[in-house]
Amino acid sequence: MATADQLLERIFSWIEQRERCAEKLRKLAGELESLREKCNGSECIGSSVSVAGAACLIGAGVATLFTGGAAAPFLGLVGGVSSGVGVTVSLATKLTEHLKSSNTMKDAQKIEQKSNDIGETIQRLLKKLKAEKRGVNSFADSDELDRHVMTEILGAMARRSGLTRPINISSFGDGWGGARGFTGLDSPQLNPNLIKPEVMTAVAGVLICFSFQAEGKASKLLFAKGAEQLIKTVSSAGFKTFLKGGGLAVGGAVGLAFALSEAIDNWKDLIEKNHVTEASQSLRDTADAILKITRTLRKQLDDIKKAFQRFQRKSLIEFAIENCEDEAVRRWLRVNSESDVFSQLVDMFHLLKKHIDEEEKKDHSNNVHITFDAHGCIGDLMIPASRLLPLPSITDVILYSPWNCSITADVAYGVATGRMKPQHRVFYCRKKDGCHIPDEKHRPSKLPDHWNSMKKAGDQKIPNITVSPLEPSRDNVWKEFQSLSKQHGPPGRNHIVIPFILPAESSSLKRVPFFIVTLALSLVLLSSRFKATVHLTACLSDSSAEKKFDQEYLKQQYACTIDNTLMTCSPDMFKESLKSG
Repeated sequence: MATADQLLERIFSWIEQRERCAEKLRKLAGELESLREKCNGSECIGSSVSVAGAACLIGAGVATLFTGGAAAPFLGLVGGVSSGVGVTVSLATKLTEHLKSSNTMKDAQKIEQKSNDIGETIQRLLKKLKAEKRGVNSFADSDELDRHVMTEILGAMARRSGLTRPINISSFGDGWGGARGFTGLDSPQLNPNLIKPEVMTAVAGVLICFSFQAEGKASKLLFAKGAEQLIKTVSSAGFKTFLKGGGLAVGGAVGLAFALSEAIDNWKDLIEKNHVTEASQSLRDTADAILKITRTLRKQLDDIKKAFQRFQRKSLIEFAIENCEDEAVRRWLRVNSESDVFSQLVDMFHLLKKHIDEEEKKDHSNNVHITFDAHGCIGDLMIPASRLLPLPSITDVILYSPWNCSITADVAYGVATGRMKPQHRVFYCRKKDGCHIPDEKHRPSKLPDHWNSMKKAGDQKIPNITVSPLEPSRDNVWKEFQSLSKQHGPPGRNHIVIPFILPAESSSLKRVPFFIVTLALSLVLLSSRFKATVHLTACLSDSSAEKKFDQEYLKQQYACTIDNTLMTCSPDMFKESLKSG
């Protein structure tokens, strides 16, 4: 892994550790209050200062966490003096033992140490990266060195965002802290303002938070703007900040530019004055402030990622337009290229690419069947069926459920393996109680003896299909599919199944128009050896918020069921022999 990639990984790790530290501060605040409640019991009667004495011991533990033990002797002495006034030995011992054995305290100390170690590693990697660039290049000035270092870091951010093409250093320009951005690509015809000045400032803010030292005149201006932006955020969080040597002075831990010693003194003072509640609230406020800073850093990094994704989305759509053979679809792509309708395209592209990359290693021929298994519904809008076939890499999209109908995992398995045939369809009411319509009435009166081909539908209008992820921890759909595969055999050669299951860190693909899925998949397939027929196994129940769809039209397009209809398969389907190819 390149130095810049290591650096970025450590930055995210540091943010995670600081967030965990904030959680421990919250928990310590709760423990402080709990101990105060115990001191209000019978063991503390007759002593007006016992709470302060006990709390000082707690304060010593908290201060020791942040000062490496320097505060322990003084605070411990204050606690001992107060304890001598009226606290029983048994209570003092009990409190001391609690602090020593507190899992929260131990965890907090470990997190703090790990956070500091990561911070030191980040600083070493920054120096290493600068030394690497200095060692292999001859620079005319310090600004050029800083530009090359920044390029490496932005390249790592681009790779983390899924962008693999090289970053062009010359596109920074001479005044790279000014109005000119950079394309991120060598191609001159692309948008020259991919990374806008405010995003560049955000990058500088993140780096200066980890004591990055700019050397050139132009880069110092950029980093000064980044520092100013960060100071505003930190100040709004209630921390005091100051500049030292052109960068943020770091107190206590890398990246937290606040007077930690003042915070500790404040907690100590509150505890000494028997204001334990205020001390615990101060701990919570500090935790909130830390979280505000880490969330600001996350947002700045996320803004950079979004900038790369905006470019990647534009590139993907331009590539789709170049390869689209349908003028109506091409026109639709052009008109909507900047629209939010394509906001999920990049994430869906990368999700599908992982699956297809793995399948290319297997013994499939170049023509395959891809089953996309997901939750689904129809709602509100009508679109041309051809919109689901944007590029020639997808030869057809097949729908199996009639409109306004749900399906079972049996159907999904039958489609994925090629077992499911029209004669295997069985319909019944999905409502267990309260339905007065017999199951046979849920079967459409005019049911075609074929599936709903989008290629044949052409420019016919169909309801807009929305898909959402399967959630194995909450529903049994994918578990049932896997169980059927184990019992009756998995899909064979040339049959690829893509369950719509999100990785834990993904949050942007909760509800996705199906045309985004087929566009992303067709783009992925263009760079693979495959051409595919795509099979959708998802419910197509009507979830329209406004006026319901015209059922007579839907019956003409293919077929439509009454509400609460579920389609499954007959037992005969499992008797069908599987054939590859």
